[in-house]
Amino acid sequence: MSTFKQTRTASIHPAYAELKNHTIALRQRLAHALSIEYDWRYHDGPEWAARYWRAFGDLAVDLAEAAEAPRYQRAIARSEWPKLSRAEADDVRTIFRGLLAVVHPDVDPSAATDLRADLWPKIVRAYRQGDRGMLVAAWSETRALVRTLALPENVVALRAEHDRVAAAAAAADRRLAEMSQTFPFNMRDKLDDADWVHRQRLALAQVRAFTQAPDREAGHKQVS
Repeated sequence: MSTFKQTRTASIHPAYAELKNHTIALRQRLAHALSIEYDWRYHDGPEWAARYWRAFGDLAVDLAEAAEAPRYQRAIARSEWPKLSRAEADDVRTIFRGLLAVVHPDVDPSAATDLRADLWPKIVRAYRQGDRGMLVAAWSETRALVRTLALPENVVALRAEHDRVAAAAAAADRRLAEMSQTFPFNMRDKLDDADWVHRQRLALAQVRAFTQAPDREAGHKQVS
């Protein structure tokens, strides 16, 4: 018995424990970045777009077109999560983030080959609809499926998984960085600033007046 334990201990690569901890930390980083990305795409992004068009839509240069464009109307209507309070919405986000960390196939590749593969599309749909009941049910089902974190026991395979997760986390970080520079994601820190909104409205009003001036001059020339 003692000999077996010694052999078993000796077979573990000395770098395995450190590599395992680092891989777990990378998975957590990836799950965090993915949760922000889903939140931006499905909830915060549409909300920022809606707030922007409510604040500046009347100053659009192509006002008639902007007012009638379906995507602007959908953004202003902002129909997602209509019955959820702020606390309920935060609860839905928390549950979704917990589910993402154990069900998303980019975080745990084995999730793509077991029952979690069927759960993930349902979880995303429930999250987009703010369906807390469905998310709670998915959490109960997931807890029965995931008892421990699945990681390779072989150090070579673990190194490959470590490198895969590192690349996926870096890619997710790049996507967030790129999104943060584009509309409506670049509005997230500005729309709460009343002074900024006021300055932007003045600037847009000036641009609108400037771009419409040639049309008025052309009209005067035609009349004369």
